[in-house]
Amino acid sequence: MGESRHLLSAFSHQLFRNVPRDEAGKCFSWVFKNCYKQGLRVVIGMKAILVAAVVVSLFLGAAAAAVAYSFVLGETEARYQKLLDDLKSQNLDLSNRLTEAENTVNKLRSDITSLQTSLQTADQRAQQLSEKVRLLENRLNQLSSELEAANTEVKSLRTNMESVKDVLSLLENDRVLISWLRSEPPGTREGDREYWNETRALAVKSDPNLVLTIDKILDNLDLYYDWVEQFPQLTDVTRDELIRWCPLYIDWLLNAPPGVDEYNNAVNQLREEVLLTVIAHIDSLSRVLES
Repeated sequence: MGESRHLLSAFSHQLFRNVPRDEAGKCFSWVFKNCYKQGLRVVIGMKAILVAAVVVSLFLGAAAAAVAYSFVLGETEARYQKLLDDLKSQNLDLSNRLTEAENTVNKLRSDITSLQTSLQTADQRAQQLSEKVRLLENRLNQLSSELEAANTEVKSLRTNMESVKDVLSLLENDRVLISWLRSEPPGTREGDREYWNETRALAVKSDPNLVLTIDKILDNLDLYYDWVEQFPQLTDVTRDELIRWCPLYIDWLLNAPPGVDEYNNAVNQLREEVLLTVIAHIDSLSRVLES
C-alpha cells in the first residue's frame, strides 16, 4: 500500500508540474481521492482475484499433490509389493536353504555318529591289534632268542663237524699208515730207504712229530745195513761148519755198532708212537662227539 501511494504521488507531480499550486493541490487531492478509491477497489478486486488464484492454486496444488501422492502411492505400493514378493521369494529360498541346511546338519550328525561308532570300533580293533602286536613281538623276541641259541648251536655243531672231519681225516691217515706199517720192509738197503721215505710221507699227514723218529731211522739205515752186510754166511749145514760159524756169528752179534741198536730202537719207537697217535686221535673224536 505504501509503495502505491509513493508511485501515485510521483505520477501526480509529473502531471501537474505546470499548474498553479492551489489548483494543482485541489486537483491533486481530487485525483488522489478518486485514484485512492479506485485503487482500493482495484486492490480489493486484486485481493479477491489473488485469493481466488491462491484458492485455485491451492486446489490445483492439492489436486496435483493428490495425483502425485496417488502416483507416488502407486509406485510405493508397487515397490512395496515387489519388495514384499522379493522378500517372500528370499524367505522361501532361505527356508529351502534352511531345510537343506537342516538336512545337511542331520546327515552330518548321522555321519558323525557313524564315524564315532567306526572310530570306537577302529579304536577297539587297534587295541586288539596292539595286543596281538605285543604278543607277536614277545613271540618274535622268544623266537629270536631261540634262533640265536640255534645259530650258536649250529655254529658249535659246524665247528664240531669240522673237528670231526679233521679227526676222521687224521684217523684215515692213521689207518693208511698202520696198513702201510703192517707190511714189512723189503730187507734191502735201498728198498728199506724207499719204504721209510714212503712211511715218512704218510706219517707227516697223521702227526708231523712222527717224522723225527723216521728221520732217525733213515739216519741209521746205512750203518745198520753196513752191519747186516757183515753177517757171516753159513756155507754148509754140517757139524764142522756150524762149529766154525757160531763163533763168527756171536762175534758179529756182540760187536754190533751203536747205530744198529738205535735203528732197531727207532723202528720200535715209531710203532709205539703211531699207536699212541691213533689213540690220541680216537680220544679227540670222542671228546668232539661228546661236546
